[in-house]
Amino acid sequence: MNKIFGVVSLEILSFVFLGNALKSVVTSTVFVSEGEFASFLNISVDKTQILVELLIGSSVMALAVAPFLLTRQRAHKIASISALVAAGCYAALGLTMTMGPALFVRELMVIITFALGGFFISFFAPIAQLAINDVENERERVFLTTVWTSAQPVAFLITPQLVKYVALDIGTGNYFLIFAIFPIFYLFLTRTVLKTVTDQNTRQTVEQNKPLESGRIDWRTIGFIIVAIAAFEAWTLSNSLAGVISPISLSLMVAFFIIAGISGLYLKRKQQKTKALYSSATSVPKGLPPTATFMLIGLFIMEIPSTGFFDGAYLVRHLCAPGLIEDRASLGAAAQIAAVALGGALFVRWPRMMPALLIIGILLLLVGSIGFIRYPDLPVDAGFFYTSKMIASAGMGLVTTIIVGVVMAECRGNPVMALLPALVIMFGTEFGLEILEIVYQGAKLYGLEEVETYRAIFIAQVIVIVFALIPCIEGLYLRHKQLKASQIATTS
Repeated sequence: MNKIFGVVSLEILSFVFLGNALKSVVTSTVFVSEGEFASFLNISVDKTQILVELLIGSSVMALAVAPFLLTRQRAHKIASISALVAAGCYAALGLTMTMGPALFVRELMVIITFALGGFFISFFAPIAQLAINDVENERERVFLTTVWTSAQPVAFLITPQLVKYVALDIGTGNYFLIFAIFPIFYLFLTRTVLKTVTDQNTRQTVEQNKPLESGRIDWRTIGFIIVAIAAFEAWTLSNSLAGVISPISLSLMVAFFIIAGISGLYLKRKQQKTKALYSSATSVPKGLPPTATFMLIGLFIMEIPSTGFFDGAYLVRHLCAPGLIEDRASLGAAAQIAAVALGGALFVRWPRMMPALLIIGILLLLVGSIGFIRYPDLPVDAGFFYTSKMIASAGMGLVTTIIVGVVMAECRGNPVMALLPALVIMFGTEFGLEILEIVYQGAKLYGLEEVETYRAIFIAQVIVIVFALIPCIEGLYLRHKQLKASQIATTS
């Protein structure tokens, strides 16, 4: 480990960590400051969930277009634009909260700054992944991937303390004004960490991947993706505001499926044209390897029950002490950080342990989630609430570390595909929030009492985790076949 620290500089460590932490700091700040935002916008506390959906939706949109927009040649330019716009958005948000203008101005500024700020700051994560992908040593890559994965739970662990002890003293407006400095700091790190794109080895890699590193931006494809995601966000936002069976929600649902179908057909036709174009070429663009494909499918499915929103909401609605809820969230984040660090260290030292670590992580997630089903049967039991949350969070941290590490290794020859883990994690979280919201409203419409409605959600989470075993096991099997075939080729 000391050798790794000696090779991996402090700049790239900070760069990778901040890349996946800054957007989580904003989201966590909203979670912790729900009361202040509700008062500032003159809305109920429940409606502040809309701000979180706005942040996550804009992040999903950014991460979806990143593979089509982000290349090594454009990394500096995109980082500069993203950092400056994000810094400007959070500075504007801080000034708005400090000055307290008219209500419509507050609402407009919050919507604009959250949407734009969330969009541009989300590019930091795939840019950090691009930097990790350029590291030649596999152990260093796994170590940096571990740092990248741990950034999100670390942000969720530290941010509540910052809000509690800093924002309350200086004001949330001044808090965001200070936060606006960090994107500029990230931009400074970009100038040092991404300078390797001019190295001879990287130039050769770019030449080898020329079809993937095209200087032309496919704006038509990006447009289809943005419209499809915007339709999804409009539908899910309507579900939260008007209900899943309201005419508006049903109309937006139909519109989303039509738009998604058209976008899917367009992307499929484009892929077929690309294959035909390069069918006779010597340099064929590499797609997503089968092992990485199944692993990412498994990760996406496991993100659905791992949002942490509904088990926390159950405790809030049943009048558990705020200290208990905050301590539970902190302990869960700490357990996830510990699992990420331990899993990454074991993966670096003994790569052959990967299948065992993945299965252990899924089982921990399953056991912790089964514990949630017992919540409605218990009085306030802090010990059980803490333990179940820590086990589930540790399992998810271990699973995320292993799958992201495997995907990054599998996609070494294709930097575009290496950007997918950030999208899968964020979109899985967004999709999970909306699917479980539909389960919640569906159970209420069926006539279940509130306690039994939450039990239905917890049972659905367990079923989803069991279902996620299928693609993960298939991915492990394909990886085993691949390793066995390479060993046979080496011996012969």
